[in-house]
Formats: sequence, structure tokens, C-alpha cells
Amino acid sequence: MLSQEQLKLYLQAASRYQEGLNVETATFLKERGISKEIAESFTLGTVTDPIPEHQGYEGWLSIPYFTALGMCVGFKFRRLDDGKPKYGSPLGQKAHLYNVTDVMSDSGTIVVCEGELDAVILSGICNIPAVGVPGVTAWKPHFARLFTGFDTVFIVGDNDVKEDGANPGAEFAKRVAGELTNGQIIQLPAGLDINDYYLQEGPDAISRLFK
Repeated sequence: MLSQEQLKLYLQAASRYQEGLNVETATFLKERGISKEIAESFTLGTVTDPIPEHQGYEGWLSIPYFTALGMCVGFKFRRLDDGKPKYGSPLGQKAHLYNVTDVMSDSGTIVVCEGELDAVILSGICNIPAVGVPGVTAWKPHFARLFTGFDTVFIVGDNDVKEDGANPGAEFAKRVAGELTNGQIIQLPAGLDINDYYLQEGPDAISRLFK
């Protein structure tokens, strides 16, 4: 449980990083179909003057996690160059669902996808309620309780087959579907995630996936 001091510090950091959104980060997002306006609506930013536990991520894309009550409870970071690792998060941070406010939607359907930016594409651009899971191993069994009120929960993993034949995105989708009575797996074309599919096929094709 985060203290009130930590919650205040996280919210301040999220706001500062959003205000520090620079040209490099905005260009990175634009290339993925995410406008500056959409980025601002999700409080995306650039890590600027990082708080102590965010040291080492300066200049990275900041992706803050908010509760339905607007409290900032965590962060994910995405580097903008080709270095590794591609993503990072503070050591010991508890796993959360991204864009969890969409669970309160009055829609009969919602999407559970693998990754934060995929959720931004679906929810912010395509107006499809969606939450993101920060990695294939981050799904927790208690998350399933959040989706009992929906008629259908569409589950989409990245369709990325590795050199050893493994497909972590497919395994993620199977795992989540196995814990939901109302789950339905949507398989993307080989090698694509939601963001790739949106850029390649457009919003109408995205909407058709979840009919």
C-alpha cells in the first residue's frame, strides 16, 4: 500500500513528466499513431528531473498508471532508441492494469490487451474500452473479478513467434481467457500487435475485430 506521501510524489512526477514531453517523445508517439492531444489525455510524457526511484530512465517515455479515483500508483517507461531493455519500471513495483478506468464503462464489451500503448490506441483513438496488461507475466488472478459485468471480454496478445517457436502473446491470451467466463480470444495476423494492426489497417479494421 502506497503512503499518501508516495501518492503525492507520483502524481507530481507524472505531471512534471507530462509537461516535459519533448519533440523526440512526441515524434516517437506520432509515428505510432498517437497525437500529442491523445498523449496528454493519458498523461504520457518524458522523464524529466526524475524522482529517486526513476533514476536511470531520464529521457524515456513516461507511462503513468492511475486508479479509477485518479491516484497515480505506478509507472512504466519506454526507451526511445534501439537499446535494450525496451521497457523498464521501478524495482519492486506492484503490477497494475493500465487504463483501469475503462472497467467502469457502460459498454457490454471491453478489451484486455498486452501493453499500454495498445490500450491507448483502442481506448483513446478507436473509442473501444480497453485495459493494458504490462507484460505477459503480469496478469494476476484477482484481475478477473473486474470483468464480471461485461458480456464479452476480448483478449488480444501480440502475435509474435520467437526463434524457439514460443509465442508469449498467444500464451498470455490463453491464460487470461482461462480465468474469465466471458473471455474471447482475438488473434492478430502473424508478427503484429494492436498498434501495428492499427497503423497497417486503420481504425475501421480495428473496430471490426471486436464486433
